[in-house]
Amino acid sequence: MWHGSDFQPPRFTFSLRTLFVAIALLGVAILAADVVLPGFASNCGGNSAALTACDSHLCVLKGWSHAHPGHAFEYDSADAEIHRELSNLPGAFWLHSARILAKLNGVRINSSGPRQVIVVCDRAYDNVPQHAIWKAPMTHAVGYSTGETGLISPAEFEALDLRGFADVQSPIR
Repeated sequence: MWHGSDFQPPRFTFSLRTLFVAIALLGVAILAADVVLPGFASNCGGNSAALTACDSHLCVLKGWSHAHPGHAFEYDSADAEIHRELSNLPGAFWLHSARILAKLNGVRINSSGPRQVIVVCDRAYDNVPQHAIWKAPMTHAVGYSTGETGLISPAEFEALDLRGFADVQSPIR
């Protein structure tokens, strides 16, 4: 039985090596959490939304292409329903001041054809791919004439020839 002054709490002594090992293990645990738990943070907006908008634009054009085989899409020749679908793209709501720019004429969707950018978000974001600890590099969401979406660097965006592209969220002509 312990009596008041006889009690001595156990002493824990750590060596410098033990401290470094503990810090290294903590770092490994944090990196593992980034890989295992990436979906817990919200990823609304940014390139998540821009990729959705680009994919939606491509879906409208794919539908139009199936209905008009062998023809290139021409915005001025498309009906009001296609115009409405192209101006109300899912995902665009989360982009705020960014614009979805799309090539309006002479567009062909062909999975085996040349890969050309036909729709692009004019603002770069750093939320895709999503990491729990660090941010992804700044990239622009794009849609290709092959029907795929992807991300390009700001330098690649600056090199794009955007003549013939227009903001599909704004009234066109």
